[in-house]
Amino acid sequence: MEAFLKTFQVGIPIVLNPQNLLIIVIGTVWGLIFGAVPGLTATMGVALALPLTYGLNPYSALALLSAIYVGAISGGFISAGLINIPGTPSSIATTFDAHPMVKKGQAPLAMGISLMSSFFGGLIAVFAMIIATYSLAQVALKFGPFEYFALGILAFAGCIGMFEGGIVKNTLSILLGLLIAAVGADPLTGVKRLTFGIEDLIAGIDILPLLIGLFGLSEVFVAIEQRSKFVVPPETKKMRMGFKLVLESTKVIFSQPINFIRSLIIGFIIGVFPGVGGATSSVVAYGLAKSYSKHPEKFGTGIPDGVIASETANNATIAGALVPLLSLGIPGDSVTAMMIGGFMIHGMIPGPMLFAEHADTVYTVFASQILANITMVILGLVLMRFIISALSVKSYFLYPVITIAMVVGAYGLYNRVFDIWVALFFGFVGYVLRKANFPLVPLITAFILGPIVEKGLRQALALSDGSLMPLFTRPISLTLIILAVFLFVLGLYINARVAKKQSA
Repeated sequence: MEAFLKTFQVGIPIVLNPQNLLIIVIGTVWGLIFGAVPGLTATMGVALALPLTYGLNPYSALALLSAIYVGAISGGFISAGLINIPGTPSSIATTFDAHPMVKKGQAPLAMGISLMSSFFGGLIAVFAMIIATYSLAQVALKFGPFEYFALGILAFAGCIGMFEGGIVKNTLSILLGLLIAAVGADPLTGVKRLTFGIEDLIAGIDILPLLIGLFGLSEVFVAIEQRSKFVVPPETKKMRMGFKLVLESTKVIFSQPINFIRSLIIGFIIGVFPGVGGATSSVVAYGLAKSYSKHPEKFGTGIPDGVIASETANNATIAGALVPLLSLGIPGDSVTAMMIGGFMIHGMIPGPMLFAEHADTVYTVFASQILANITMVILGLVLMRFIISALSVKSYFLYPVITIAMVVGAYGLYNRVFDIWVALFFGFVGYVLRKANFPLVPLITAFILGPIVEKGLRQALALSDGSLMPLFTRPISLTLIILAVFLFVLGLYINARVAKKQSA
């Protein structure tokens, strides 16, 4: 209850500041654009915005990133329904029924149900996120060196088990992240590590050019390779939305309360587990909706049931993914991994101490999520045609602009040309890893948690005269170790189930 009160007493007044409100509107439009256009993804949208947060205060910066996240995941349904291509991976299950509805002449209803399912699923999940994050953070405040080390094991076990790359590729991705994190001066002794005589590497690899390269530039390289002439097909410009449609769509959604609630719970819980993400939650929710339906044979032919399940689940996943990020410092997906950069640029590290040292910022993120969901549904109604029209440009005009913006952003942090080379280098590394089906989030998770885990381990060993037994005798660290094993096994099980459903 305290977290709720603080969100409305502290967070809401901050985001209702005219400047922050405008930033949320801009961020939501930005997100809708990147979500609606296949190939631009939520991750790229946040990557491109990250450099812009230098000049903003922490509240405005995180409000911007939160709004982009909500807008982008929600906007994925536009292309999923209209052209049968999910704008983001989270909308993959939306294509199964939304596009058949469009083909049957029910495009406005398909878009309306998608929009309102995204809104209700996202908004209700935010309230669940406030409760879960606050409760988890109170436990995390009791962490010592052994608990931080165990937390790292938990995060790495979750990444290895839950990401779709498989155990070997996920493990290699984590090892690469730890190797990159080790570049620079030793945090305790100051001894140079892996600098190869390059002075600019003594301070280590900065997270911003690393993120821009791995997630932003690599996506541009992939898009160039695909050689698509139009980012958005011209025929999609005929879309119309209205408030009458909102009422009709809402009525359809709440005529299926069990489907809606089940999908909401699935999306939120899956979002909490690092690495699973909205694509999995939408597929699982869709599969369960079909399994428990009285008319499963109609799924895939264009019925609202599947659209409700998919869009409710993937938007609930946003709030779920923020729970481990804010309370434990573990990114739930690639977008929350990017958001860590937003925190670190302003001198904050997500995790157990965030509530103690920057509580106002946490409540601002909560409030931003609420406002962004409300803004998303309003803008979705008003601007959908404009967004689609504005993006009906040829890809060889759009991608160069995006690339230049990201390169300038990498340079702008310290005004160093070296950071541009770092971004380009990791853009190439990210492209190669994508082509080889290596997941990038385990890498960035290891990069972020590596120094924390290393410091925790060395301090813990110093306190226990070199013994690791306290890991298994201290209640919180033992709980984290057990959760690590559980998460690893659960991840393997979920991936196997999803693979089976997708192949069915």
